[in-house]
Amino acid sequence: MTLRPATYSPHSTTNGRTPVKTARQRGRGPILPKAYTFEALGLLHHGVDDSILNIVKLAGRVLDAQNSHLSVLEVEEGRQLIAASAGSLFDPMDHCEIRLDDSICQHVLATRETVAISDLQTDPRTRDIGLLKGRNLRSYIGSPIHTTTGRVIGSLCCMTTEPRVWSARDIDVLEKLARCVDDVVKARTLALEESRTRAQLENLVVSRSSYIAHISHEIRTPLTGIIASIKMLNQTKTEEQSARLKAILTRSADKLMDFVGDVLDVGRIDAGFERVVSEDTCLVDLVDQAVAEFSDLAASKSVALKVDNQLGRNSYLVDPRALTTILQNLVGNAVKFTGSGYVSVRLAQDSYGQIVIAVRDTGIGIAPVDHARIFEEFEQADPGTARSYGGTGLGMTIVKRTVERLDGTIAVSSRKGEGATFTVSLPLQIGKANSQAA
Repeated sequence: MTLRPATYSPHSTTNGRTPVKTARQRGRGPILPKAYTFEALGLLHHGVDDSILNIVKLAGRVLDAQNSHLSVLEVEEGRQLIAASAGSLFDPMDHCEIRLDDSICQHVLATRETVAISDLQTDPRTRDIGLLKGRNLRSYIGSPIHTTTGRVIGSLCCMTTEPRVWSARDIDVLEKLARCVDDVVKARTLALEESRTRAQLENLVVSRSSYIAHISHEIRTPLTGIIASIKMLNQTKTEEQSARLKAILTRSADKLMDFVGDVLDVGRIDAGFERVVSEDTCLVDLVDQAVAEFSDLAASKSVALKVDNQLGRNSYLVDPRALTTILQNLVGNAVKFTGSGYVSVRLAQDSYGQIVIAVRDTGIGIAPVDHARIFEEFEQADPGTARSYGGTGLGMTIVKRTVERLDGTIAVSSRKGEGATFTVSLPLQIGKANSQAA
């Protein structure tokens, strides 16, 4: 296996972008930062990061190792990438890519602790790795590095050209240096959070004036229908006229109630009245419940509902009420905008340690130019959408802000007429029962 330079592209679930988050709500506990892409954190880009490189060089010098490097692991794509290195193994110091099967660092990921191998050529875990043959690499030590969620994303490693028994001191030194890398990741995550929050607040101030004007219009329209219908009911002379006016009255009242409910939900989120309550929750149960709510509507349209669960029955610490709100809106929208085909919900975990919920449909789709706009207040992808399908224009706003309340991100992939995929990424910690089992 040869090493080859690799131009890194961020993981598909985030599309290289990290959506901004709202201001920290009142009454909440400590906020768990988002899990950002390797590129955003400076672990991978078109140049070597000096802070990371200095730690890598220090590890090699202190442990008297000819080669040292920092690796990050893209499990979903089955590859290991090198963020920084010192020595001849990855010279020139460009980002190199290795198949995960040829990676020694995969054992650090599997055990989530420091791995020390005295002789790579005789150890059963590494003796058949083709990358090591002909390179005269004999010993290895690697300590895990983490995201802010505690997920192992790679390792800080040292390798020598002769067999070596790594001492307890060696292990302790490397683990302390790996924690320095964790501190760099944490500091950059918090800096990104601060920058995105400031931009969000600036945008929020600009949008408030149009928000009030839109609310006034949306309330006035159904109220006009209600008042007019009540007045005309007093003048009707036939049952047919009375039934028609009552139907208008009911539709207008329902529209007004839906709109007021959505506005109040957005207001509560913005004001911070919706507190995040973390509970040990089996995610697949929540997904099954959300999907079941729309089974009748889907069946009436001959739309198949599917759940692709890659997490088993693992439990995670999450606010079940907030996650249910997200699922209900995404699955409900997917069924509403799909005339035939299917709606699927996929549960998985990505390389950044995030839980990924992807809702995919074969519906009308969304033009790329409208992807950002659909998350804004009172906006829909097409002016005719509200007329054809109904809705207040606040559903996706509620989804986005609820996702951000859980310190996650949401992205959309879609083209007009080709269906849509909404991907929610959440930095959830594993549940207590699962932690004990692990």
